[in-house]
Amino acid sequence: MSKNLGLANFIVSFGSMNDYGSSVLQTKRALDLHDLSKLAHQHHDGEILQDALDGIAAAEKFGFSREGIIAINKSFIHSKEEDPNLPGHLRQASSNPDDAVVIITNSRGTAEGAYFAPENVYPEDLDTIVNEYNSSKQTIRDAWRVFAQLSKLQPFQDGNKRTALIAANLAYNTWKSENYLTLPFDDIDHAEFMLGLMRFYRAHTKEQEEQALNRMVAVLPSPNEVEYHLSHSLEQRDVDINDLKTKRIKSFYKNNFDNKND
Repeated sequence: MSKNLGLANFIVSFGSMNDYGSSVLQTKRALDLHDLSKLAHQHHDGEILQDALDGIAAAEKFGFSREGIIAINKSFIHSKEEDPNLPGHLRQASSNPDDAVVIITNSRGTAEGAYFAPENVYPEDLDTIVNEYNSSKQTIRDAWRVFAQLSKLQPFQDGNKRTALIAANLAYNTWKSENYLTLPFDDIDHAEFMLGLMRFYRAHTKEQEEQALNRMVAVLPSPNEVEYHLSHSLEQRDVDINDLKTKRIKSFYKNNFDNKND
C-alpha cells in the first residue's frame, strides 16, 4: 500500500462525522509533506487530522483499556468547535447539567424516539465494553460492536463517535496491518450505517442492539471495495459543481441547496 494511503482513508472516515471536507488524496498529500495547506479546508480539516493522529498515538500508548479509551478522547484538543470542553472527562450530569446528553433520532427534531444517554458514566462502564470484546471471538463484527456501544454510551462531552472509531481499531489491532476499520465511503451507505447506529441507540434489549448492528455491518465495504476505493483515490480529481455549466443541477437533498426544482 502506498505510504500514508490507508491512514489518509482512515482520517477521512474519522472526519466524516464532523464535516471533514478533504479527499483521501488531499489528506495523503498533507501527511506525506507535513503540510496542512494541501487540505481542502486547512483550518477545520487540519484540526480534525491532528485529533486523529493524536488519538491514534494515545491508543497505541495505552492499549485497549479504560485508560486507552479515555486517553483517546483526552487528545481531542485541537478544535474548539468539535472537541469537548473537558477532554477525557467522563460525564456526570447529576452534578454538571452540561454533561446531560439527549440524541434526537427523528428528522422532525422532536423528542419522540429520542435516546437519553446515561446520566452518569463511570470507568466501570468502559471496563464492561472492553471485557465483553476481550471475551468475544474478536471478529470484525465484535470490533464494530465496540464502536456502537461506546457511541451509545456517550461517555464524553463530545467526540464520542470519533473516540469509538479509534477504540474499535485499537481493539481489532489494525495499526500494523493498516487494514483500518472505516465507515462506508459511499454517501448512501454512510447514511444507512448512521441510521443503523440510531437504531442501536434506540434499542432496549441486547437482541435489538444485535439486529441494529447487523444493519450497520451489512453496508460496510468489502476488502475488494476498499482496495478499489484506495487505488481509485490516487487518480481522483475533484470536479467543481459550478463547472457543469451545460447541465441543469438538481440536488436530491433540497436542504443543501437553494434549487427549488423537483
